[in-house]
Amino acid sequence: MFNDSPPIKLTLARDISKHIKRCNPWVFGDVLQDRPKAKSGTLAHLYTGKNEFLGTGYYCDKINLAFRMVALDEKKSLPGAIKARMERILNAKRHLYVAGRQDSFRLFNGEGDSLPGLVCDIYANVAVIKLDGEAANGFWRPQDIAEWLMTIGLPLKSVYLKRRNNEEEKGQLLIDGGVDLTKVQFHENGALFETHLIDAAKTGFFLDQRDNRFLVGQMSDGKTLLNMFGYTGGFSLFAGLGGATHTTTVDIAPAAIPAANHNWAINNLPAEKHDGVTADAFAWLKEQAKLKKQWDFVITDPPSFAPNAKAVEAAKSAYIEVFIDSLKLVKLGGLFAASSCSGHISFDLFLELCQEAISKTRRRGRVLVARGQPEDHPWPLALEEMRYLKFVLFEVQ
Repeated sequence: MFNDSPPIKLTLARDISKHIKRCNPWVFGDVLQDRPKAKSGTLAHLYTGKNEFLGTGYYCDKINLAFRMVALDEKKSLPGAIKARMERILNAKRHLYVAGRQDSFRLFNGEGDSLPGLVCDIYANVAVIKLDGEAANGFWRPQDIAEWLMTIGLPLKSVYLKRRNNEEEKGQLLIDGGVDLTKVQFHENGALFETHLIDAAKTGFFLDQRDNRFLVGQMSDGKTLLNMFGYTGGFSLFAGLGGATHTTTVDIAPAAIPAANHNWAINNLPAEKHDGVTADAFAWLKEQAKLKKQWDFVITDPPSFAPNAKAVEAAKSAYIEVFIDSLKLVKLGGLFAASSCSGHISFDLFLELCQEAISKTRRRGRVLVARGQPEDHPWPLALEEMRYLKFVLFEVQ
């Protein structure tokens, strides 16, 4: 399932073994004695400066992140260890698959499941594999993984390797079971969704907001709801199923709103109770504030403003501004949900930004829920950057 070519040796110039033994899987180039000339994805053994073996992983050429740990103290039996780990993860998450009700979940979450760079999501009868970066593509063997997936007892028909949407070849069908990848239907907490796996963002859907969508549905009865940056309408759909009197979904992506309308329709919800708006969400918020429009429940889940550490300062201002504009549209005593998918914005910092936005609108906020990604998106305790999702629900006075 991985590149088992002869391993190279990497040696630490500084002793960071304590962090590694705490299961931080990343080693950067500035702590290595040298950077060997080897292809990205080459199997590598990591040693201390005193020649103590630490573990096995793969080498990342050309970037600062030089080594991704796959197994601590594992030198010779890596194939067996990886297969056993995959089976253990599958058994721990199998309960998330309930045919006809909940048949979508993340099986492998990269470093969070000690499978660095490897993501695999399940959508009913299709598995989607995505590899993070050149080194992960050089290390993992997706065809082998696909063939293993067909043996695990889930009713899978097809396995698709998804690449970045801006690449010339968006993906590759590894196992062809005759499924139309442009119209894949799956269930989440009883709701039915359809996605165009080839063109959709991420692996096909934002599975990490599953629990938060369900919560929104539970709290939407009798309310009007505004779903900003709503993509294919997940929050809106659960609000409608939960009894919302009307929902509005806003997104700039040309294909997003037609998809949101379609998801609404296939769940047999009344068309007149949902408005889909294709617009620049930032400008649209300001326009609605000028018109004095307000909703009972506003959700703002913008794209990541901080894709790297250097962008954090600019991102802080961007989050505050978009939350201020959103809060202006929340009725007195209404609900406001703020979310972020940036791992470079800590949970504490995110709460500070929300507090600043609420303060600047001269409102008061009461935190009802503050949480992150669900159980199938775990992160290593020693790698805070992978605790990326923030979702905070406020009652606003």
